[in-house]
Amino acid sequence: MTTRNRRWRAVPATVALVTALTAFGAGAASADPGPSVDPQSPTSSDGSVLDPASLNVPDGLTMVPGTAGSGDRDYAGADYSADLKGEVEGTVGVDSVIAPDGRYRTTPTDWHPTTATVQLTYWNGSSHVQFCTGWMIGDDTLMTAGHCVYDQGSGWMTGQGVRAWPARDGSSAPYGSCTAASFHSVNGWTQNGDWEYDYGAIKLNCTVGASTGTYGFWWQSASLDGTSTYVRGYPCDKAYGEQWAHYDNVDQTTTRKVYYQNDTYNCQSGSPVYSYSRSGCGACALGIHAYGTGGGSYNSGTRITEAVFNNMIYWRDL
Repeated sequence: MTTRNRRWRAVPATVALVTALTAFGAGAASADPGPSVDPQSPTSSDGSVLDPASLNVPDGLTMVPGTAGSGDRDYAGADYSADLKGEVEGTVGVDSVIAPDGRYRTTPTDWHPTTATVQLTYWNGSSHVQFCTGWMIGDDTLMTAGHCVYDQGSGWMTGQGVRAWPARDGSSAPYGSCTAASFHSVNGWTQNGDWEYDYGAIKLNCTVGASTGTYGFWWQSASLDGTSTYVRGYPCDKAYGEQWAHYDNVDQTTTRKVYYQNDTYNCQSGSPVYSYSRSGCGACALGIHAYGTGGGSYNSGTRITEAVFNNMIYWRDL
């Protein structure tokens, strides 16, 4: 990869959970903390928590290929009546353009995987406010960042009028929009606020993914360093509803994170970090964009590990 002369602008956003320990008097034993919960345990806005050991995923499965979709715009649950005007919030995510800005706008959004890339908005009482990005992995399921479905201060995004706009292209919404049916993440994010587990999913009240197509996704235990990557989404420093992307490589891989120099901006939280390097997978995600990070010149995403992969299949099939 050619070295770029970049200027770092991002600040890390990490959350720590402090556990209080209560003593029952001198020499008394500590209270039983109860059984520990796996940080990869899927949890839902309906209050359910699932043991990862109960997930029914075929042994040895490492890849789910993307699908092209039918392109049909008359699908179950479509809403073409929602007001296309909206506002940019700009507070969700981290400003992480690393100069020089290498992003490019994609228009029209009529080819895969631009069709499977989703603008996420919520309703502020008068308009749809752009706040995150998602990407389709099933007919009614999209992936995004954990902090786009569960806020550490206010909890699940239920009651916020969250709406998904696949293939949004400025003032055009070729597939209309869909409302959210339920929100999903993992215990490591909702209970611990651990940024290494910052990923989640939204089940929709429609089957738009059959029309837009879906991203593929895969995991591998080996390092991803050097893998060519795109990060695609809806940044809030651009005009409302415009889809932008940037091409670069994975620079560093850790157990649960990937680091790269793809330029991003607020409201791209949840964007797919994807590659075409996995044979037979098409546009195939290896991570979920979530952060800029301090102390260096990399943006970062939650790595799709085996556990993340299994949860994605579970949410897709709910």
